[in-house]
Amino acid sequence: MILIKHGNVHFPKGKTEKADILIEQSKIIKIGDHISADAMVINAKDCEVFPGFILPTTSVGIYNYADLRHTDSDEKSNPVNADLHVKYSLDPVEVKLQGYERHGITAFGAIPNDSALIAGQMGVYHTNGRTASEMAISENVALKVNFLPSVKRTFSPRSMAPMTRMGMAAILRKEFQKAALKKEDGAYDPSGDILRRVLDRELPLLCNARENFEIETMLDLQNEFGFRLILMGAYQAERSLEKLKKANSSVILGDLLDSSYATYYQADIPALVGMAQQIPMAFSNNGSGFEGMLWSAEKAVRNGLDPDKAVDMMTIQTAEILGISDKVGSIDVGKYADLSIWNGHPLKTYNAQIHTCITAGEVWRAE
Repeated sequence: MILIKHGNVHFPKGKTEKADILIEQSKIIKIGDHISADAMVINAKDCEVFPGFILPTTSVGIYNYADLRHTDSDEKSNPVNADLHVKYSLDPVEVKLQGYERHGITAFGAIPNDSALIAGQMGVYHTNGRTASEMAISENVALKVNFLPSVKRTFSPRSMAPMTRMGMAAILRKEFQKAALKKEDGAYDPSGDILRRVLDRELPLLCNARENFEIETMLDLQNEFGFRLILMGAYQAERSLEKLKKANSSVILGDLLDSSYATYYQADIPALVGMAQQIPMAFSNNGSGFEGMLWSAEKAVRNGLDPDKAVDMMTIQTAEILGISDKVGSIDVGKYADLSIWNGHPLKTYNAQIHTCITAGEVWRAE
């Protein structure tokens, strides 16, 4: 058992209170004052205790850095790969090497990369463990789609569709239309089965779309087929805010750092920050390292976002968007013991340093 004593514990919507937290194995079993137990004690006096941060989308951990010419994150043989699942490429050793705990990240969404139109299924995993199954928080999270120029660049050299944006949209419509016509002959159709789950709203569609016209195309398809849409990247999403609200869509913002995608796509960061009051939003990064998400959140705070709202966007709101808020995202009895303890608020002072990170009951200390 682990007992965290005297910490300033952060709950959703900016609520904080001095409390002790008792952990047994991988779960939180008690929160309150003056808890006593036969346990390893972590003194969190004068420290801020947050839920573990959740990196919602990354291909790190499935990339295969040992062979960069043939990475495991990108199936390029076919534009439609709905039946593929990221868990079969997840390497726990690669994940461990990232040192996510150094910035309080205890969970991540593993996604296929950006070459295929329908890239495959994603899962959410803890940042430590020996196998993908042991690390899994939920493996049935979303189906990833890329509506990006990278898809055209993959298939155009082969004179193979899709070679244009209209080709990309046409293939998506065709695949959804095929899936809507449920097979009555009982023939094996794994890709169609996954797409039918999307159409039945059992599985969200996570779409990597960065510019406004890409976002508008996906909103048109969402309006036609009625699936649950999560946008990723979405650097010009504020231009389609009313449609996003009508579609009950959520947004996982990409990297907001200077001299990166935000600059390239001329992102209106204050306007994107303002959206956070109207639709569910989260932060991510574009492979800039374990610290990228926190830096993006810090930049959003400098552009007017309340620091506690930014914490929610890295914790409970991310968990809600990914459908895992019953397991992670806040400090609650019965949830995983995913916690990050800092000597200050990392979005209020540059002097804040991490003290301890706990992932499903496994303790990592900064020293």
